[in-house]
Amino acid sequence: MVWNHPGTFSKAGVFSGSLWWRSIDQHNIKYNDDKHRIMQQQIRKGQYAPGLKFFFECGKLDESGDRNNNGIIDSIDDTMDHIKELLAKGYQPEDIAYLELDEGKHDVATWGLAMPVF
Repeated sequence: MVWNHPGTFSKAGVFSGSLWWRSIDQHNIKYNDDKHRIMQQQIRKGQYAPGLKFFFECGKLDESGDRNNNGIIDSIDDTMDHIKELLAKGYQPEDIAYLELDEGKHDVATWGLAMPVF
């Protein structure tokens, strides 16, 4: 919503974000992280909007998936890739905050711990 309505919103708070959404299944032989993750494509095709700030939170226990077998769960990889897209679009490191919680899960209790930081 923030990305599509920068005149209305100025800050995005993404807690255990679903930044993995894909246009095709990851098990499809044609699947490519760089082409088929919807949110990353939205940023690439979108316009830089000055003044936007972003906050991302991930818990190391959000999930267990590791599609590229790098030892990092997919939700963290997808979030870090999302941050890279924002930086490539022109946002500065001070426009983006990232919080990773060692015991964080995909649940309200974890998001409650992250809310004061946001």
